Amino acid sequence: MHFNLKENILAALMLAENQYCSGRQLAEQFGVSRTAIWKVIDQLKEQGCFIDAATNKGYILREIPDIYSQLYMEELTKDLDANIYYYDEIDSTNRLAKELAGKNAPSGTVILAGKQTNGRGRLGKTFHSPEGGLYMSVIIRLNSSLTAMMRITACTAVAVHEALQEFGVTAKIKWVNDLFLHQKKICGILSEGSFHAELLKMEYSVIGIGINLHPDEHLPEELKPLVTDIETETGKKINRCQLAAAILHHLKHDLLNISQKTYLNTYTAYSCTLGHRVRMDNGTEGLALRFTDEAGLILRKDDGTEMCFTTGSAQILN
Repeated sequence: MHFNLKENILAALMLAENQYCSGRQLAEQFGVSRTAIWKVIDQLKEQGCFIDAATNKGYILREIPDIYSQLYMEELTKDLDANIYYYDEIDSTNRLAKELAGKNAPSGTVILAGKQTNGRGRLGKTFHSPEGGLYMSVIIRLNSSLTAMMRITACTAVAVHEALQEFGVTAKIKWVNDLFLHQKKICGILSEGSFHAELLKMEYSVIGIGINLHPDEHLPEELKPLVTDIETETGKKINRCQLAAAILHHLKHDLLNISQKTYLNTYTAYSCTLGHRVRMDNGTEGLALRFTDEAGLILRKDDGTEMCFTTGSAQILN
């Protein structure tokens, strides 16, 4: 990674966690003059960082800005052995993750972006991905079957739910790959991968996560009744680095325990699908009863028979 003084100073202030950093120590740490430190501090202030200065104390970051910092992310995820790539703007984090996975990128490779110009949703749909959201794709290599993809998707939804709870946000999980606040979508998850036909196993999985954090003044009219963001619904401004790191920590833990299916407890407890009448993609309607061990949805139709759905989506009717 190339040396960037502004990035290094910002990361140092963020990692200080509301403690002062002296100008002298910063200058010695990065091998520059105190005047250079002062100039960078002014630049950071101009970019919206709330930094105070005090004689004989130094500089303090009063509020961590909601920007990606590679150094800050590296510190927050240093125990994960994650290989993280960051892009200010990209067409699709999932597209790049699949490309890297095809070139044998290791499990735990992460793509983070500040904006997607061609975000991908289910069934070839686009995923609206404006500046300010959290857009992340993770390469996962588990010795798993094709049916395990549903479990991985559900496990990811639980990891996002658990991470949001760390910030005081309790989201509901809509089968199979969305999270909701107040009956509106705040997060979408897209699972893709490569299947080895001869071995009947997944070569790799790519999990894409898109979270709406802040209001979007350019949100298309047709999405306004369906989509919202965390700040609008809760008033909370969540730092993207901190949230991304929290998701990665929970995802690692939940995937390590995926065979024990413990994630299903949370997936069930915070479901906004179970107990409701739903309509499936193929037009089948019925009462959403329960989940299978593979995170499939059991539906009871009007004639009393039960059906299991292992893919698709469920439109909640009541």
